[in-house]
Amino acid sequence: MNRSLNRWILPALVVISLATVMTVGPEMLQRMAYAVEAGKIQAERERLIELSKQDTLSPLFRAVSSVVQPAVVEMRVTKRVKASPIDSDLEELIRRHFGENSPFGGPLIPMPDIEPREYFAHGLGSGVIVNAEEGYILTNNHVVADADEVEIKLYDGRTVVAEWVRTDSQTDLAVVKIKADGLIDAPLGDSDSVEVGDWVLAIGSPRGLQRTVTAGIVSAKGRQINGPGMYEDSIQTDAAINRGNSGGPLVNMLGEVIGINNTIASSSGGNEGIGFAIPSNMAADVMHQLVTTGSVVRGFLGVMIQDADERLARSFGLPNSDGALVTQIQPDTPAAEAGLQPGDFIVSVDGKLVHNVRELRNEVAAIRPGQTVPLEAYRDGKKMTFEVTVVAQPTSMAVAGEKPQESEPASDYGLKVATLTPSLAERLGIEQDLQGVLITEVSPGSDAAEAGLRTGMVITHVGETPVATAEKFAELLDAAEGQEGVRLRVQTPDGARYVFIGPSNIPDDE
Repeated sequence: MNRSLNRWILPALVVISLATVMTVGPEMLQRMAYAVEAGKIQAERERLIELSKQDTLSPLFRAVSSVVQPAVVEMRVTKRVKASPIDSDLEELIRRHFGENSPFGGPLIPMPDIEPREYFAHGLGSGVIVNAEEGYILTNNHVVADADEVEIKLYDGRTVVAEWVRTDSQTDLAVVKIKADGLIDAPLGDSDSVEVGDWVLAIGSPRGLQRTVTAGIVSAKGRQINGPGMYEDSIQTDAAINRGNSGGPLVNMLGEVIGINNTIASSSGGNEGIGFAIPSNMAADVMHQLVTTGSVVRGFLGVMIQDADERLARSFGLPNSDGALVTQIQPDTPAAEAGLQPGDFIVSVDGKLVHNVRELRNEVAAIRPGQTVPLEAYRDGKKMTFEVTVVAQPTSMAVAGEKPQESEPASDYGLKVATLTPSLAERLGIEQDLQGVLITEVSPGSDAAEAGLRTGMVITHVGETPVATAEKFAELLDAAEGQEGVRLRVQTPDGARYVFIGPSNIPDDE
């Protein structure tokens, strides 16, 4: 009986459903679909409300902001500037590049003797109180350098004038001392313990908007972005940093300052999610020296160094490219006295491994002058240990040089060179006793161009062989035919360095 009914009921239901669909029509079906979707969204919204009750991140951000914000200050800087209608710096730049001839033809017209006018330039930045008892504020050198007056606007609205400002341009750090009651500070944390992926907050006054808080993570560590002459170990973050944030703190989820924000990478001038901060450990050391002595003293070896790529490392018989390659030894320096030579590859100092130029510079700078430390380096494929007594870094370590112009024979390596004669060296401001060949042209897109070779540089060695004439240079390159390439020692305006380049027309079967 039941089976018989089932045979009739099921087909009947199908017929009724089809009839209903036909009767309802597409519009009604669309409404039913919307209702189902709205129901799903409402269910998810209710679930979101429940999840938000379990949220721990927002309360954490609120707590960190509340304990750090009172320590963050706005820096108001006034600088007295003198300027003439014609910028003398621009004229100097033109003369340095074009001599006495205008880039548009004819001699340069001397700048008229006009009395410069004086005006005041104003700037804004951020800072963070790190010692409330003494009134010490950390900020950036570029915020307060050469300022005639620095005013600090505190969290409670008070404005105080800095008692003194001490700066260190090589780390872009500055310490400002103020005298005021009721200050609140933020402690310095351990930047070495920070890991990529950690949550951080950036706090400051971007565009003069006081106590702005942005959130992000640590994107990377150990960045060097400002080039030679700077001591850097920057923390990269995607927490929004804009103009005015400079000098403000980057803080961890314990409310500790783990960095001082100082720059961004941006094509627009605004935040693009790539910001950088000076690590707190570096800032703490610089601050201690600025407070106690008024200046920063760094250790000094007396070497010019560079990073090495894999090909260059192989040419020296090195196990890998982790370390710093010595390109030049300055006379009467700790490196010279210890017996270091160009071509040595430094891999550790004072028991600490160094993987690149940045790490070696920072490690040596941190060594106190007068201290003797072991230094490990590879020479001819063998590891050696040197005892080096570090001295204080001299005030100026610049190696002078100019970029000249001349022309002569070509090579398959994308280079044109000329023999460096004494008269040519004198004309171009190159050391008279330097022997080598002058690079007069570098082919665009060649291995030489990719390696950074430029006109005006002087090649002194091909491999281990000194080269003094263009003919000898061509002979040595011809002898290297069929090899992967050649190693060159090059004297640049910034000192000596090594490069490894290959020919620009390597056969297809190699």
